Formats: sequence, structure tokens, C-alpha cells
Amino acid sequence: MKPAWQLQGGGLTQRLRGKLESAATFAIKVAKSPQSHIDHGWTASRAYFFSVIFISVLLSKAFHIYAHLNALTVLSLLAWGPTFFFLDILIILGARGLARSYQWRTTRDIAAVFTALFSLYTSSMISANISHYIHKGSEIHWRLSHTFHKGNPTALLVLSALFVAIFLEASILVGAFYATPYLSRATGAFLRVWGAVLSATYRYFRRDKQALPHPDTYEQIAIDEFDVGDDNDSVSLLDMPQDPPPQKSRALLKPAIVVSCSAILLFLCVIRPSDVVYSFLSGSLPLAPFGGLKFGSSRRSVASLPGDFSWLEGQTALDNFPTFDWLHTGDAATAFPDWSPFRINHLNNTAPKDYLYEHYNPMKDPLHTPNLQNDILESIRDVLHSGDMKIKHVMVIKLESNRQDVFPFRSDSYIMEHIKNSYNGNIPEEVMGRLANLTPTAERFTGFETGFNEDKDRPTPYGGLSAKKAYTSGTYTMKSITATMCGVSPIAVQGNLEYLHDIYQPCLPHIFDALNQQSNITNQTDDWTSWPWHSMWMQSHYGTWDHQDGLTPAMGFKDITTKESINENGAKYIPEEPEEEQQYGHPDHTLKNYMRDAFAEAKKNNTRLFIGHLTHNTHTPWFKPGEYEEYFGNGLGWNDKLNRYLNTLKYQDDWLATILEILEEARVIDETLLVMAGDHGLSLPNDGGVTANHDPHVGSFHVPLLIAHPKLPPVEISSAVIATQMLPSILDILIETSSINEQSAHILKDLLPLYEGQSLLRPLVPEQDKKQEWHFSTMNPGGTWISMRAAAKPYRLVVPLIPDAPWRFSDVVADPFEFKPEEDMNIVSLYDVVQTRHGPEAATWLSEAAHISQWWIAENHRRWKFSPDDPTS
Repeated sequence: MKPAWQLQGGGLTQRLRGKLESAATFAIKVAKSPQSHIDHGWTASRAYFFSVIFISVLLSKAFHIYAHLNALTVLSLLAWGPTFFFLDILIILGARGLARSYQWRTTRDIAAVFTALFSLYTSSMISANISHYIHKGSEIHWRLSHTFHKGNPTALLVLSALFVAIFLEASILVGAFYATPYLSRATGAFLRVWGAVLSATYRYFRRDKQALPHPDTYEQIAIDEFDVGDDNDSVSLLDMPQDPPPQKSRALLKPAIVVSCSAILLFLCVIRPSDVVYSFLSGSLPLAPFGGLKFGSSRRSVASLPGDFSWLEGQTALDNFPTFDWLHTGDAATAFPDWSPFRINHLNNTAPKDYLYEHYNPMKDPLHTPNLQNDILESIRDVLHSGDMKIKHVMVIKLESNRQDVFPFRSDSYIMEHIKNSYNGNIPEEVMGRLANLTPTAERFTGFETGFNEDKDRPTPYGGLSAKKAYTSGTYTMKSITATMCGVSPIAVQGNLEYLHDIYQPCLPHIFDALNQQSNITNQTDDWTSWPWHSMWMQSHYGTWDHQDGLTPAMGFKDITTKESINENGAKYIPEEPEEEQQYGHPDHTLKNYMRDAFAEAKKNNTRLFIGHLTHNTHTPWFKPGEYEEYFGNGLGWNDKLNRYLNTLKYQDDWLATILEILEEARVIDETLLVMAGDHGLSLPNDGGVTANHDPHVGSFHVPLLIAHPKLPPVEISSAVIATQMLPSILDILIETSSINEQSAHILKDLLPLYEGQSLLRPLVPEQDKKQEWHFSTMNPGGTWISMRAAAKPYRLVVPLIPDAPWRFSDVVADPFEFKPEEDMNIVSLYDVVQTRHGPEAATWLSEAAHISQWWIAENHRRWKFSPDDPTS
């Protein structure tokens, strides 16, 4: 006799062989009659696919309303909420019609394929939408989805939220399986009731007095929808037993409920007020990529707001091309397109007659408020004019994803609230010590008090001007760089198109290149103020994101260092890196030796350096070499992301300290002007947003901004500042410190008044002749909103560029973290709310801001020579 384990094993083998034989037999049958099995499969699954559509569509609408609850009052939600589902109900009923049985096989096949694909389409859309909201704090703008970039940063961002999307998709698919028979039968009964009612009505008007069976009776005797096939045998796996025939006393209850509810919904849709927010919330997610419902632009209602703004009508800042006695027509002066020979010859009437070229003139700009008429700030005047402050080199550093309250990191930052909560209010001393020393270099640059243990030895202030109320000019990195390097307001369109259009002011590399063209510029002299400039762009990560490789040369940079060029040149300074590190680009510290080489070459060749640099490691997903410190007691949810963010801030601070070491080693620290600003902020601690993408929160706009030099005293700028003011401030300080020769000073004095922004070296003018100084910022990725504020007021307005985005108002003094912003799809409704909750002064400001925004948007496109109808124009 065989052992028991052998008998057991043999039994298992026999059963396995039997299953394989059954599977093979089934496969043969399918191969012989594939259409029959497809029919049977469709019969078994069509109700399931419909259930997926049903759940996805209704879930998407419920979530859509939830995401925009702050745009509705409780009364409006109760009164008109059901009407928001009208289009979704029609889609569900249409899907239910497709999911029925068909007599013709071709029709059945087409309906089967369409229903299956549509179910996956809708379920994946709602899964992605909710995942995007959890990950970024906003819904996906589906009509702009064709502009989503496919570069490495976006891929990493999508992957980080992929798990959530997969989990939601699986939940919908599993939930639909269990809900299938109930949803399909209920929707089918609804359709049959209306079918019977419409049929009875039709026969009535045809004077057909033949008695009709009651709808409930009709429902019982109708051929079962799931019985298909030649022999009418049901093969459905999802049938439910039918209820017994209802009593006659209840015969009319079901049709009465269905008809009355439908009639009420239709009545509400007819009498619902015409409001863009209601139209927006009535759109259905499956139709969103194709434009959804068509409704009026939110701009149309601005005209109904109070106030006389006729002074803006027909105004433009475009004027005749400026002439300069130092501007040559040689090939060397063509770095800036406006200075090309063709456009210069236009001044001499030698251009074709049909050629028209105009240039920005601030004197024609109705919103421009100059401050160059003011004297230099008293606190720095003597230093600038003493002759002791020399600026041989200039370095502009864009700080990736830096909030204002993390440069330096302060004890009153909102991130500290999360840290306190993670420790139940009692942060260990060891952790407090690490937090107090998180950003010592930033503390040294700004001179700001951090609020941590004031008894500690604070770093000696480096010296310079630091602004606490600075906003970026664009929360999209490419646009922010353009604004800083060129002193222009970025173009209010989707993505990086600046490099394709007219950068309407010369960027810093263009200006330094123009200085180099003068006859008295030479490196064969001991007078360093006459040495030529060499412009360099440096970043350690990818340089091809959204056509940055086109933008950087367009700004005038020719010597460009990025991850690609580092690798192409053999990566001679790159040590061995782990695979994860290579995935995100080289770390910022990789540039250390490249910067050393740049200063060594400058010293050897008697040249002056202008370096533009973008940091990288503080970009999501916040990777840094080495181990991570723990700053939170509970690392779940936002805390884990915040912990990684703080670690990269520490890494960035160390990198800035390394830059100072490089300047010390090269003995140019007293001869180098450092200018820094965040490219954008991050609303992560406020609402969980991990990027500034489609994020209107003030945390994405409020950034650090400073001009640093060891000879300057530490000065805090308390007025509102915007990043476009950095370029004119650099020109101003070069002139005032006599850091350039006489001819170069003449050129800079010609150019300085042509820029929009005020100089930070002089008292800022927040209001003049009852006209306010307005600051505009485009919002990542550029085509959805702009943000605006007035320097003299505490208010902020987010203006939609597309119809399906809300207006947003906040008082950033009373509510600095924007816990309770006012949002509405209709500016008139928002005006009423602001007047009630914030008072008439705020409402008056809102009306003025809304009117001015409409003029500025059109003017912005004119300055960039951009046509919304032809983006490539």
C-alpha cells in the first residue's frame, strides 16, 4: 500500500489534470464558436459595465460638488443641488439603454464594446480626479489635459499618486460587482415606467381606447432583458428574482413617484437662475475633456460691477520702438531680438511697409507707478556711494519650491503647527534643536529672527535687502525664471510659450552682452569695471523640461550647464550615485566644482561673471542624498511629505553655505552680488498641495526675496514686493555703486526706466494719484488663473482665465493662511459676498481689481504678441 502522502499527491495531480482538460475543452469550444461565447459573455457582463458607469458618474458629480462647496450657500445647494445631476442622469439612462439586449448581432457587438470602454473611461477619470485632488488639493482641469507635460517631473508626480488611483479604481470595480443587479434593475424599471407612460400618452392622443396593461404588470410580463440567445434561455449571472405582483391599491404608487420626481427635477432646471457656478457644477465628468456644457465666460459679468474705468478703454503700453545712441546694427548685438538689424532698420524707415513693430513703454502704461524719482534708501545710501562696495560678479539664484516662512525656517510657520500636533504639543528638545538649526545660512542672509531659542548664538547677518511680503511673478518655474531674468510679467497662457514669443524687455544676459559690444570694453586693462561680462546658466538637473532648452538661450544664455551637458562632457566631477539619485537629476552640490572652475576662468581671463542658477532638491518628491532626519512624531500622511521637504530645505541651506565657501576660496565674496528668490511657494502644510500646479493658495505665491552683499547693512523691506522688481534693482545697484564704467552706466541708465518694476533700492510707491501699484502673477501652468494684489491694500484676487474656474478673494492680513477665502464662479455673486462679510472698502477694491484684470489680460497678450486664436502667432 502506498503512503498517505503519495495517495494525497496523486489525488491532487488527478484533479489538476481534470481542470486542465476542462479548460482545454472550453478553449476548443470558444475557438469553434467565438461569436456565441462573446454573446454569452456580453450577456453576463453588460449589467456590470452599466453598474460601473452608474457609480462612476454619480460619484464624480458628488465629488465635484464637494470640491466646490465653498462656492455655494447652504440654501442654494438645497434648492438647486438636484439640478446639478440632470446631465449625469441622462448619461446613465443612455448607458442603460446601451446595456440592454439587441436583436441584431452587429448592434449588440457595437453596444458591448462601447459600454465596456465607456465604463473604464469614466471609472478611470473619477479615480484620477480624486487622486489628483488628494495629491494636489485641486481637481484636474480636463479641458487643459492635452497640455500636460510628459517629462520626468510629471511622471514622478503621477507615479506618487498612482497607488491611490489604483485603489479607487479597484474599489469602484468591486463595488459595482455587488451593486450590479440592484442598479440595473432599478434603472430598467425607471425606463419601463416612463416607456409605458409615454406609450399611453401617445395612444391617448391617437384616440386609441384599447386598455393598456399597467406599467407594473408590463414589467412582469416583458421578456427578461438578460435572456438573449436563439433559445431564449437566460444565461445571465446577475438576474435577481422578481418581486410578486403588487396589489392594485399600490399599482399607481411607483409611476406616480417616478413621474412626479422627474417633473420636479425638470421644473427646477427650467426656473434655476442663470449663474455660471450652477452651469459649472452641472457639467458631467465624462464630457469634461470635450468642453462639457457651453456657458458664458465669467468675464462678461465684470462690466456689471460698479465703478468708472473708462480711463482704461483703448489704452496700451505699446509704443514706437525706442532709440539709443549706443545700439549698433552689427551681428554681435542680435542676442536680444528687439535689437536685431531688421528691427533697428525699421526706425530708419527701411523696413517693409507692412511691417509693424511696437515696444513696451512704461510711460504709456496706465498701471505703471515709477519710483526712480525717489532717492536711495537712507540706510544704504552712504554704503553705495562710498566706493567701498564693489560688484564685480552677479549671481541670481532661484530657490525651487521655497515658501517665505521657510527661508529661514521660523517657529511661527504653519509647518510648526503640524510638528507640534505630531508630538501632542510637546516637541522634544532634541527635535527643537534640529529645527532651530535647520536653515542657518538663510537666517544669516536675511537677518530675520526665527523665534527659536533666542539665547542661542545667532549667525552674524550677511547684509542686504530682504522682503517679507514678496510674491513670485509666476508659480510655474519656467515663467518665474523669465520674470526674474527679464523683468517682465510672464505670458498668461498655458505652459512655457515665452521662448516662442516676444520677450518684450531685454533680459540680464542681453544687457551684459550689449555692454560687451562697446568699444571701451576690454580685458586688457587693470580697470575691472571695463572687463567683459560672461553669462552662465547652471542647474544640476534636467534642462529640457517643457522646452527649457529653448527658453534659456532665448533669455540670452549661451554657456549652459544642466544634467545633460554634465553627462555629455563626461561628468568629470560626478561621484558614483545610487540609481534613485540619478533618477531625479544630479544633486545641487554637484555644481560645486563647476562654479569653482567658472570663477577661476574669470580671474584668469579678466572677465566678470553673471550666473543664473536654479536649485533643485527642494522640488517634489524631495529627494536628497543620504539619510533623512525625523522632525515629526507621527510620519503619516502630510507629515511624511513635510518631513522630506524639511530635509531638502536643510540640504539647500548647506548648498548655499557651500556657495559662500566657493566665493571665499575665490576671494570674490566682497565683490559678488547675490540675488535670491523663490520660483514659487508650496501649499503643502496648508492644504496638502505638493506642487503649485493649479493651486491658487497664497502659499504658492508668497516667496523669499533678497539682495545680499557683505558690505550692505541688513535691511528689511516691509512693503509689498514682486519678483519683476529684481532686474531693475540689479541695474540700479550697479549704477549707484559705480561698478561699471561710464559708457556702461550710460546704457544702464537708458534701460532702467523702461522696466515695469520699481527698484528695491528706493522707497517703494504703493499708490500715486489715487492709482494703486498692482502686482500680477501667472499661476502654474499659466492658462487657468492669474493672481493680483495692490501694494497698498491687504486684499488678493485670483482671476479665472477660463470659464470653469472660480474667482477667489482673500484678505491676507486678516487671514494670512487663507483658511476662509471667498470663492464663486460668478464675480457679481462674489462681490455681494465680499461686501457683506468684508465691508464696502473690500468690495470697492474687488470691483476695481476685476475691471483692471480684464484690461491687463488683453494687454499682456498684446505685449507678448500672442493671439489666443493662434497660439503659435
